[in-house]
Amino acid sequence: MYTRFLTALLILLMSGCSHGQPQLFMRTMYWASTLEISWLCFSGDKVVRNPRYGVNPLQLDREMKDNAQNVATFKRNGGKMNIKWGGGIEQNINVEYKNGVLSAFDGGLCSPAKPFGVKAFQDRTYSGLASYGNVTRSVTLFLGKDGRFAEKRIGAVSGDGNFTGVASASGADAGTYTINGNTVVFKYGDGREWRAVGQPYDLGKEEIILGDQLFKRQ
Repeated sequence: MYTRFLTALLILLMSGCSHGQPQLFMRTMYWASTLEISWLCFSGDKVVRNPRYGVNPLQLDREMKDNAQNVATFKRNGGKMNIKWGGGIEQNINVEYKNGVLSAFDGGLCSPAKPFGVKAFQDRTYSGLASYGNVTRSVTLFLGKDGRFAEKRIGAVSGDGNFTGVASASGADAGTYTINGNTVVFKYGDGREWRAVGQPYDLGKEEIILGDQLFKRQ
């Protein structure tokens, strides 16, 4: 009886119940050959898509103020979930659960996010490439064990309509970073801050995900 009670409690917490702690899921979906990565953080009867201010802790008040279109109230009804987004859009989407844990959300596969270790980055260089329509972005990121980072990026916009050329731009930045669970805070030398939600992706290949981008170790 006691074992069954603990099992039921664990499933309840992992399914993002209304009285549980925030639960973060990575959602993946392939469009043709492109991997689309997004994040879903459930807290009470709210879900935040791609939190802007990280998840350790989830700053729900700030998300509702500055990221309202990605914050929703939800109700679960079997294999359906009714969602009302802050931007006014209401959806009734399909969801799936495996052993009581969310495994699919509106056609995308979901898995509980794996946190980074406190010393996850040990003088390593990663590279990532993302493409959205006619925009391509390439980033090389060095993450030092001393808490410093260096970033180089190249962005290109290909032609559309009457424009058939390619416009590109490049840049470099550096600063410091800190890790807390699934949140990596990058502080740039010019005062900017980027709070990225992420996780290790494939420990065998030492890949990581930051935001919507997959980075491979060079």
